[in-house]
Amino acid sequence: MKRRHLISSALALSAAIGLAGPAAMAQDAYPAEPIHITVVWPAGGGHDLVGRLLGNELSKVMDTPVVVDNVTGAGGTTGMRHVADADPDGYTIGVMGLHAISQSFMNANAPTMEDVDPLVYISDDPGALEISADAGIDTLEDYVAAMKDDPMALMNGNDPQGGNSFVFANVIPKGLGIDMMKLPYPGHAPTVTALLTGEVQTATLPIPPVLEQAKAGTVKVLGVASEERHPQLPDVPTFKEQGYDIVTGDFVMIVGPKGMDPAVKKTLSDGILAAAQSAAFTEAATSNGMVLRAGGPEMAAAELTTQVDTVYPLLLDAGLVAEGLERE
Repeated sequence: MKRRHLISSALALSAAIGLAGPAAMAQDAYPAEPIHITVVWPAGGGHDLVGRLLGNELSKVMDTPVVVDNVTGAGGTTGMRHVADADPDGYTIGVMGLHAISQSFMNANAPTMEDVDPLVYISDDPGALEISADAGIDTLEDYVAAMKDDPMALMNGNDPQGGNSFVFANVIPKGLGIDMMKLPYPGHAPTVTALLTGEVQTATLPIPPVLEQAKAGTVKVLGVASEERHPQLPDVPTFKEQGYDIVTGDFVMIVGPKGMDPAVKKTLSDGILAAAQSAAFTEAATSNGMVLRAGGPEMAAAELTTQVDTVYPLLLDAGLVAEGLERE
């Protein structure tokens, strides 16, 4: 009887190990398939650049393929919903910025910030005001005078409602005391094209998508909406230096869906942070105009809270908060 009992127990234990084995091995083996980085804007923009640069380094760190998916539409809401609704298995992450916060207060269909899990903070991204070199305006003072004389004279290119350059296009003219005619484009890359082809004369983009044009002289940056000058454009003054108290900006962080296994989340966030701090990513991102300030999940969560507290009053003041989405 004892021998029979021991055999039965051994068989039961073996079966249990067999059942538990695949799950344990799957967790231990993470990542066992490609990781997908969702970019909510079209190819060629600042977030797309982050996704591709980071994906290249992350594939080396994690020893697995990394695929960038451009899931566009609704001012970034479609892509953010794609991330928020994904399986929390560590294989779907997204590049997020100011757009996600603004959409969460402007669009009832957008995910809230409680629907995503901050993984790694990447960079700060101050807003700016750019003008085509063909416009014949060289200074912020001349621009303000021209707009006060004729608010319809210069058309501004910016994102649809919710995108960072849309928010900048509401905050900057208010700070300058002018009215601004706005023309929405589906992302930064199309806005830059419109600026270069003369469809619009100004834009309220962050620095990275216009950095090369600014250095080449085809686009002039009239002011940067930060406390300090942009490191890649040290000769361009801030709005504050020119007498206007305008400080507004975007940020870049990587997020995933809520509910990830803690061990998977740690492996993933550690890998992303290592990729973001790699020499190759740092050099490429800095040369493209990013102001890097990388940090892990705790920093990312704290910065997200700070950004929400900063952005919401701007949206409320600009009349952009939808009915029913006001904070208590």
